[in-house]
Amino acid sequence: MNSRLKADKKIYVLIALFTALSFTGRAWANDEDYALWTSFEMTKKVNKKFKVGAEFEFRTTDYMKDTERFSIGINCQYKITDWLKASAGHIFIFGYNPGKAKEHYDVINEMTGEEVLDGFNYDHAYWEKRNRVYIAFTGEYKIGRVELSLRERLQYTRTHAEIADEDKYRFTESMTDPDGNINFDENGNIIPYREWQPMKSEEETKKHKNNTVLRSRLTAKWDLKDCKITPFASTELYTRIDDWRGFEKLRSRIGASYKINKDNAIEVYYLFEKDGKSGGTDTHAIGVGYSLDL
Repeated sequence: MNSRLKADKKIYVLIALFTALSFTGRAWANDEDYALWTSFEMTKKVNKKFKVGAEFEFRTTDYMKDTERFSIGINCQYKITDWLKASAGHIFIFGYNPGKAKEHYDVINEMTGEEVLDGFNYDHAYWEKRNRVYIAFTGEYKIGRVELSLRERLQYTRTHAEIADEDKYRFTESMTDPDGNINFDENGNIIPYREWQPMKSEEETKKHKNNTVLRSRLTAKWDLKDCKITPFASTELYTRIDDWRGFEKLRSRIGASYKINKDNAIEVYYLFEKDGKSGGTDTHAIGVGYSLDL
């Protein structure tokens, strides 16, 4: 009886830990976005220890109005012991970059010596290709009806160079507005008329980028007695390896999976992703996944 109580206490502590980690990253204010993430996964057991699989994913962004990315991947998994497994895979990602304006400072204020905004460059939307490879190890441990797992995944991503269109706009000033009128402020000073003028359009090369990240994910699954529904919660920390700047992002999920039959399952979850950069964008996403064992 005492051992059962101790196990229950451990579970309550873990639930509290997951809850705390899920909202830890909200200490500073970032922009927020709402998205939909969908996935489909197939796996095939080769033997008792070895599996192969394929995965497809589609994500939206900008309050579910725009596409963020498509991806397709292949993977394999090997069961080293009853509690430890290794996996590796390759993912091809086709990501969408929406158009955005970048402020341009090229004028010096003679009084203060500071740079003054004199225009902006507008990058048109474009698609970029990314190749990602990874290797991971996952350890599992069961406490009563709660299964805990810790996955350490090392991934390398190469974003390929792309050509994108760019427009340059600059401020122009004149004494009169388009109707030929001169405007004055309350002190009788002339108010210059300012407007954005397109200067030129050109192609810009987006250079390739490399990114190596360690993803540490802690997951808890609750095995409900005589129930096909399995609630779960997870917290995942992204740490940049090749360019250390602290954690890159923190991703937390809470949801449940439903086993339709022995070969088919569906899961639904809520995800919160905290951007590690102050002033970045945090993501709230509803996720739906379907898995099939062949």
